[in-house]
Amino acid sequence: MSVKPEMRGRRNRIKYFLLDTTRDLFNLGRGRSKHADMQRSYEKYETRETEAIYSYSTFNRYEKVMAKFADFLRDEMNVKYERDFRRLSEDELYYCIDKYFEKQLEERELAQNTLEIHISALYKVLGEIKPGIREYFTPSNRERWRDGIPQGDNDRYNNPEKVIEALRKIDETSYIIAELQRTTGARVGDVKKITVDEENKRVFIEGSKGGRDRFIYYDRPEFEEQFEKVKELKEKLDNILKEKSYSEIRENQYYDNLRRACRKAQEPYHASHPFRYEFAQSRYEVIKEWDKQEQIEYYKRILEDRGKSEKDIKEAIKSVIERDVVDVAIISEELGHSRIDISMHYLKLKGK
Repeated sequence: MSVKPEMRGRRNRIKYFLLDTTRDLFNLGRGRSKHADMQRSYEKYETRETEAIYSYSTFNRYEKVMAKFADFLRDEMNVKYERDFRRLSEDELYYCIDKYFEKQLEERELAQNTLEIHISALYKVLGEIKPGIREYFTPSNRERWRDGIPQGDNDRYNNPEKVIEALRKIDETSYIIAELQRTTGARVGDVKKITVDEENKRVFIEGSKGGRDRFIYYDRPEFEEQFEKVKELKEKLDNILKEKSYSEIRENQYYDNLRRACRKAQEPYHASHPFRYEFAQSRYEVIKEWDKQEQIEYYKRILEDRGKSEKDIKEAIKSVIERDVVDVAIISEELGHSRIDISMHYLKLKGK
């Protein structure tokens, strides 16, 4: 029986690929004795591990995990098809796993015991496709993922200028998007939303993740050059978007070009999120040098522009002063984070 072309494309999508692999492992273990298989494994390899899934309840749980992980790969890492997944190196896949669990931390989506199931499912299914990835599931990494502790490594490209220069030579539109991410800290989906307020020398991003509005100010001498760059880049992007949709550029152009740029720059491909880390860390290095009163006034203005009440503003300022994190709170607001501890991770700071 021939398979329709649209069905072949459907089956090649990352979600179906991972779900099919999960089902294959269940079919392998169905009706067999897990205990007997583990005993044979121990006698042959001195390890009590088997690749199969034996119970329907485990298969059902793992299937849900892999569907969720596939959505993450598609939406956050632009890994949409089996071929995209197979092109990932083990280091790149490890990075994806790390970012997946960081996302759970940021959004507080999963409880600890549920995270343990996710770890086991990823180990079983991903390890079947790329056996070398099992080496990354060390006790310390498992503990970190389960407890929601971010790694803090690989948060930005080692040589972002080299990546950007390579991207510029490959495709101007992709270069513009990456530079706007670096200069505004915008998530890739928010780049098209950037509004430049030339009179007040600020950038406004409406309805970012979680529905939060973001304001980034450039009206101090330290940021004026960046503001001119943002204006120029956004004007170019707006002209490009008159001819082509942003979603088409993002899905069919940007990530592929960024991947090529990383290869040329000899950098592991970590998608576009490292540009957001770069923005946060570079901005923090400037803001932390201001005196406390300057920081407080700057923070207050951001909260006022977000429409916070006078009472909420006073309480927020009091809290960050007591914790001595006014500079971090500024970065947290400019990144659009809901909690300061997430921004501390971006800045590689220990909790205060």
